[in-house]
Amino acid sequence: MNWYDAFNAIEAGLWVIVAAVIAIRVPCPTWQQRCATLLGSTAFLAFAGTDMLEIGRLGTFPFWLWGLKIACGLMILVSRYTWLGWNRFHWTDREIRFGIACLIGVAIIVALQRWLESSPSSRMR
Repeated sequence: MNWYDAFNAIEAGLWVIVAAVIAIRVPCPTWQQRCATLLGSTAFLAFAGTDMLEIGRLGTFPFWLWGLKIACGLMILVSRYTWLGWNRFHWTDREIRFGIACLIGVAIIVALQRWLESSPSSRMR
């Protein structure tokens, strides 16, 4: 197993631990908070699954895998605001700004990856 695959396996294991801690240790006094913890745990488990799907790809992801990763990130944000209450949602929150920055970064990486795959030098290999 190369370093990239080993890193993804370790990362997947850590996401499973995070999901378990959220499900087991977070107190949920209200129905809304129980839903939020269930959604958050599920999102982190799904994110672990996407890391396992990365193994063997060496950083070249198909669009559907990028989409799954982005969907997991959105589910994590939704679980946060479900926990807090949607009346506390603001576009200026640091989590939202960070999420938007990550989405822009992902879009740049996907575009760069596709451009490099279609460049003439990649066809000569």
